[in-house]
Amino acid sequence: MDNFAFMVYAGSMLRICLLILVGIPLVRWCSYALTTFCTKRLSQHVGLLIGNVIFYGGLIFIIVTILHEFGFNVTALLGAAGVFGIAIGFASQTSISNIISGFFLLLERPFFVGDIIKSGDIVGHVEAIDLLSVRIRTFDNKMVRLPNEMMLKQTVNNLTYYPIKRIDCLMSLPYAYEFDNAQQLVHQVIAHNELFLTNPIPVVMMNKLAQHDYDTEIRTFLTIRVWVATDKFRSAPAVLMQQLKDQFDKNDVKITIIHVNS
Repeated sequence: MDNFAFMVYAGSMLRICLLILVGIPLVRWCSYALTTFCTKRLSQHVGLLIGNVIFYGGLIFIIVTILHEFGFNVTALLGAAGVFGIAIGFASQTSISNIISGFFLLLERPFFVGDIIKSGDIVGHVEAIDLLSVRIRTFDNKMVRLPNEMMLKQTVNNLTYYPIKRIDCLMSLPYAYEFDNAQQLVHQVIAHNELFLTNPIPVVMMNKLAQHDYDTEIRTFLTIRVWVATDKFRSAPAVLMQQLKDQFDKNDVKITIIHVNS
């Protein structure tokens, strides 16, 4: 090998080493920096998406450049990859649809990472919003993957979108017990617990006079509506039921909780 060929070979090896030792860490740092910046300015979803695009785009550029340094015909490889990509595209229309749906979710932003959503029978925390799917961690600690296309087509309830939520409780008590007294006892429960908000104003009203399905006794049914902070909503219904029971037990009144949302 003459001196010129050796110099060319050495220069090529030096560039390859620089691409590996400097280029990859630089791409990783740029991806991290953009992820952090976009997360602070926009949202965690946008930050993760842009970070992944920069990281994988940079890696592809480095790999193509290294192949070029080794003497591969990159143009021919890209052409073959294009033909192969078209074939794969026809075979993966669902994936493409999920990617497009992912961008619509990015633009519309019906929920963010960390929100609690309900889609069909699935309820849980949003852990990640990727190009193909949304990953949800359910309350019993299971990971559920929902395709973006499905999230775009069906109804999705964001349970933590607004800062406060309402608890609806249906309670029954003996027909002979005065409604005004029952209303006063319920308001005392609400007023003596900071968990329950006073604005919007809690509502305690008569719902109906009727029998339980399993009984012949006529009872008075009350509707109780009270507001709580969204981050307390999971535990608040149980607290409300327990305190209603304790309050009416003190007054020797047997109540039945028919329904309370949670």
